[in-house]
Amino acid sequence: MREPNFSFPSQNRATICITSALYDRRALDCTATLPLVNSLTHLAYLTSTSPRIREILCLDGGLERLVRILLSASSRVDRLTSWKWTLAFQSIVNIGVRGTEQIRTKVVDAGVIPFILNILNNKTLKQKGNHHPSASHKPSLRRSTFPYVKIDSAQRRHNRIHREIKKNKDEQVFRREEDILLCLQLLAYLSKYAHIRELFHTAYSKDVFSVVEQFCNRIQPSPIQYWAGVIMRNACRKDETRGGLRRCANLSCRKWETQPREFAKCRRCRKAKYCSKSCQSKAWADGHRWWCIERHTSTLSTGIPTTHSVDTATATATTTTTATTTTTTTINNTSSGSNNNNEIHLPSRNSITSSISIEQGTESSNETSDNRTILMGVHMEL
Repeated sequence: MREPNFSFPSQNRATICITSALYDRRALDCTATLPLVNSLTHLAYLTSTSPRIREILCLDGGLERLVRILLSASSRVDRLTSWKWTLAFQSIVNIGVRGTEQIRTKVVDAGVIPFILNILNNKTLKQKGNHHPSASHKPSLRRSTFPYVKIDSAQRRHNRIHREIKKNKDEQVFRREEDILLCLQLLAYLSKYAHIRELFHTAYSKDVFSVVEQFCNRIQPSPIQYWAGVIMRNACRKDETRGGLRRCANLSCRKWETQPREFAKCRRCRKAKYCSKSCQSKAWADGHRWWCIERHTSTLSTGIPTTHSVDTATATATTTTTATTTTTTTINNTSSGSNNNNEIHLPSRNSITSSISIEQGTESSNETSDNRTILMGVHMEL
């Protein structure tokens, strides 16, 4: 029976493909891997540049088709399959990161969150060694109690094949740093909204925030720590639909405020709020210490030097004014003293006396004008 693929005669192709100038929903239903990878390559570009394409994907079922591509398991992993999953996930991340609130809600409703949780959980298990220490030291069972049952080679081969298929289905997820970073970026933009944060707490097998908190650890790369910290700080946001109330930042408490500003904030980061000291201690031990960033009071620190600088300038101007006034007084006193001395010691000739008096009056008037100019200059500086 022929596969349900549509031909594309206009471009001389056996199947319909998405190009950078053309979007066709039927191209995502292609069953062949190679043309599907070609279409997803162009779709990743379109979702990052075109708001209209992002909106159409949420309306025509293309978003749900991309999620089904992610969830499709295969016992054989080749490079084309990895590209297919990577490009489909990149397209979903572009839709969620660059979309509106309605589009981001559609991304959550499409079912991408369980896939992201699967990626993050498998990454955590890989870092922990994918086994518990107690399991390796488990004592062996006595053969005398459980007699050995011989199994033929065909049965052993059948069990081995089915065991490998099951393992591939359970662990067929991305573990690269780039994929973890994409997951955290998408969750950071989705967790901005209160109704989506409520789903993250209650709608899945694990609390999304408790899984993300493990990636705030110092052993993680800096970009992963940053985006995980953004998600955890979004979890502490107030819920405007509840009148600005906040939830206790202890993920195992889930207690809400009955009135605004009822809970106490963390003194270090001023983001997390706790209903009690015990909740704060437990949250600190669970992982709050990893994403608790000390909040610096930049406003106060910048305001104080400004005040000091204004006071210093005022004091300098006052000192200059005082010095100028003192200089003016000294000059006036000196000039008056010199006038008295001249009047006493000058000879009694009217012409000479009058001429000297005129010169002294001119000098005093010049000095007075200079002093006024200095004082005006000081006031202009103030």
